Amino acid sequence: MELERVKSDFDAGRLREAVIEPSPTGNGWVLLFREADGDLVKLTDHGGMPKVFHGLDRATKVANEIGFATVRVEEPF
Repeated sequence: MELERVKSDFDAGRLREAVIEPSPTGNGWVLLFREADGDLVKLTDHGGMPKVFHGLDRATKVANEIGFATVRVEEPF
């Protein structure tokens, strides 16, 4: 889901949570959003590919700019 749609869905109350997870490729972090029905969707770029952040601070800042006061970081061990 592209940033513009994420902002729209957040403003409409369709998103409940922001989650940061390690990228499956291992080169950074991806930002996901939990929808009202419980599904998780990834933030994508304009090409539809998952947006990869190279630092937790930047991913957290984007989630905060959307409107999320807290962001959960999930890192499986």
